[in-house]
Amino acid sequence: MKVSLTRTSVVGASALLMTALGSFSSPSEATSLRGVGSTPEGIQTSSPKSGNSAKQSIVGQYANTCANKPASTAPCDKIKKDAVEILTEDLRTLGSSANRTYLPAILGIFKSDEVELRIAAADAIGMIGPQDQDVETLAPLANDPVPDVRRAASQAISHGKGSAISLLGQRTASVRAGMTPETPADPGKYSVPVAPDSTYLFYASDVALGRLSYTTKNETAGFFKTKAKKGPFKLEEFQDKYRYQLRDEQEARQKVQDQKAKQLEKMAPTDPTNMKALTEYMERVQSGQAGELAMMLNDSYHRSELFGAPTVYVLEERQVGQRSYPTRYVVTYQDLALKRPGYRINWMTVPDDAIKAAQSVSLVREKEEEARNKEAEARHKQVEELQDMVKKKDEQEKKKFKKGQSDLEKELGF
Repeated sequence: MKVSLTRTSVVGASALLMTALGSFSSPSEATSLRGVGSTPEGIQTSSPKSGNSAKQSIVGQYANTCANKPASTAPCDKIKKDAVEILTEDLRTLGSSANRTYLPAILGIFKSDEVELRIAAADAIGMIGPQDQDVETLAPLANDPVPDVRRAASQAISHGKGSAISLLGQRTASVRAGMTPETPADPGKYSVPVAPDSTYLFYASDVALGRLSYTTKNETAGFFKTKAKKGPFKLEEFQDKYRYQLRDEQEARQKVQDQKAKQLEKMAPTDPTNMKALTEYMERVQSGQAGELAMMLNDSYHRSELFGAPTVYVLEERQVGQRSYPTRYVVTYQDLALKRPGYRINWMTVPDDAIKAAQSVSLVREKEEEARNKEAEARHKQVEELQDMVKKKDEQEKKKFKKGQSDLEKELGF
C-alpha cells in the first residue's frame, strides 16, 4: 500500500471528518480539541461551529504550510502536533458512534503519512466493527509498511463480525512492533525468484526467519515449475520425503534461539531504576518471542481454512553432512482469506555447523527408527504367515470334515 501525505489528502480527509462530525445530534459534545489553548493566536472555541472552524484552520495550516517541511521546523512542530491531536480526537469521536456511514471519512485518513493518524483510524474502524463486506477494503490496510499500523489494523479487523472478516483477522495477525516504516525485502539478495504481478506481504514475511510471502493476480504453478529442481509435491508428500531434514533445521534453529536467549539473559540490566535500559531489554526479549510466534504463523500451511491446496517446489537442494537438504523452496497455495493465489518462499537461515550438530543426533534416531520399522515389518510378516497357516489348516479341516460326512452318507445309503 502506498501512503503519501499531500495537501489534498489531508484537507480532504479533514473535511470529511468535519462533515461527519457535523451530523451528530449534539455537536457541542461531538469533539474535544485537546491542545486548543496552545494553538496559534486568533483561534478560539466560543461555539461548536467556531470550534470546528478552528480545527479546520489548524489542519489547513499544517497541510498548506508544513506538509513538505520537516516536523521540527518552527512553527511546524507545534502545528503538526495540534493537527494530529485534532484529527485523532475526531477519529475517536466517529469511531465511538459505531456508525458505518463514517467509514469513508475514516478510510481517507490512511492516505496520510502520519503514523499516529493511521493507527487512530484503525482503532476507529475497530470501534465501528468491520463486516464481511469490508474485507477487500481492509486487507491492504493490514499490510501497512509500519508494524504498529499493521497491528492496529489487524486488531480492528479482529473486532469484526462475520466468517470472511474473521478469517481475514486470522490471516493478517501481526507480531512485530515499531513506528519505523519497513521496505519490502529484496528477493535477489537471497537468490529467490518472485512471480510477476506479486504483492509483498509485510505481516507474513521475515528475512531473519527465511520467509517471504506474496499474493498474486494469477496462478504461479507454471512460473515456479520452470525454476524448480524438484517437484511439485503435495505438502504432505514433501514433509514426509524431507522429514529428517526439516526436523534437523527446526532443532538447529531452536538451539540457536536458545543460545540467543541465554546471551540476552546475561545482558539483563542490574539497575531497576534505569528505565531506558530496562525498556530496551524488554523490547529485545519481546522481539525474540515475536520471532518464534511469527515462525509458527508463517508455517501454518495445514490450516485448511486459510490455505488451500499447498504445493511445494524445491528451488535448491544442497548436501550438508550426510543428508541433502531443501535449502530453498516455495509453497504455493490459494490464500482463502485474501481470495487470491499466494506463495511463500523459504530458505535455510541456520549455519551448516548447527545443521550438522542436529544431524548427528537425528542420524541415531533415524537408525533406531529404521530398526524399529524392520522389527515391526518382521512381526507383521510373522503374523501374516501365522494367519495363512491357520487359514490353510481351517480349510484342510473343512475339507476333511466334508469328506467324512460324504463317506458316512454313502455308508448309510443317502
